[in-house]
Amino acid sequence: MNTSRIREHAPDINRLVRCTLGLAAAFAMVSALAAPAYAQSYSFTKVADSTEDGFDPFSFGCSSINAGGDVAFKAGRKAPDGINTIEGIYRANAADGSLTTIVENEKKFDFISRNLSMNDLGAVSFAANLDKGGFAILRGSGKSLTTIANTAKQFNFFGADTSVNNSGRVAFKAELDPEFNFDEGLFSGTGGKITTHYLASTSDFDGNDSRPSINNIGDIAFQESIDFEDGIFVTEGDGFKVIAAPDPDVSVQEPVLNDGRTAAFERSFFDPGLGRFVAEIVTGNGGPLTVVADTRGEFQFFGFRPPSLNNGGDVAFHATLSDFVTTGIFTGPDSVADRVIGSGDALDGRTVQNLTFCEEGLNDAGQLGFIAQLEDPGSPDGFRMAVFRATPSA
Repeated sequence: MNTSRIREHAPDINRLVRCTLGLAAAFAMVSALAAPAYAQSYSFTKVADSTEDGFDPFSFGCSSINAGGDVAFKAGRKAPDGINTIEGIYRANAADGSLTTIVENEKKFDFISRNLSMNDLGAVSFAANLDKGGFAILRGSGKSLTTIANTAKQFNFFGADTSVNNSGRVAFKAELDPEFNFDEGLFSGTGGKITTHYLASTSDFDGNDSRPSINNIGDIAFQESIDFEDGIFVTEGDGFKVIAAPDPDVSVQEPVLNDGRTAAFERSFFDPGLGRFVAEIVTGNGGPLTVVADTRGEFQFFGFRPPSLNNGGDVAFHATLSDFVTTGIFTGPDSVADRVIGSGDALDGRTVQNLTFCEEGLNDAGQLGFIAQLEDPGSPDGFRMAVFRATPSA
């Protein structure tokens, strides 16, 4: 097993490779779209820009928006040699438009996970490769970093995606050291003692390194397989609640979990009536699943990252339409009425070419944080990346 760096888990075979986007920091309002008449209109605030703020447009990862409207994102700046990129994580603060550096240290880290997590206090969790060797799970809010776990002790490697709640508890998947037979499991911690929620060796789970999702109550939702069949589960005391039972005919992706213990995730299966595979964005809390959107109509496939779910039960997701060209962010099954923003739309005086929207992109106020690739003939690459906060109009 190659453990020379933190593993980025591969997408399901039913997903297609998506372009990812980037961002940087600035504060400017952009007028709402003057495109088709959508059911909900939004105002768009640019909080970072690759050209204006000196970020490498090819360096962007996911963004996360919290209850206060702060937007955190992964990006990078060009190193002094003009070739390499110094990776970093940044938070655009809604209160004053300032940009806080969570981490940016080429001498300490040689790799930072592209998918971060942020809580309502502005603390961000992430995984990183240490330049001196080894891996770590860390949490920070702009000053010092707290080490949640590292490979100096019982861990051999970590899943690249973490989740942090308002108590500062970080959930993560990991593999133990060889002396523990490379056992895999689900863990959480705040910087002291690590809590083990399960191990493959002492549970029915096969073990994987997919992203878990922790809510503010401390419940953790996760995707796992039992006898190589995928299911969705939530921690419940010393046991687990089944959200979606393992099914040999259904594939499920990583879930997100809200404080009401409802999970949202993507599932896919072969539909004999249509004669093809169908994907669905669904929610559930242990009973029948509710379908939010599916690929039976205008949606051709959903984004690389899980959907986003807030505490009101609202869901937002990235999708590509059946023309295989148009991509967008949507909040429901109608590709027109539920569209927030899409490729071809005008934004910041330019045309949207592509979008990145991830699992922490929707907050309880209905605001969305996302990254847009904008055409820009004047830039060296012909485009620039920008990070936005979309706010529903009254």
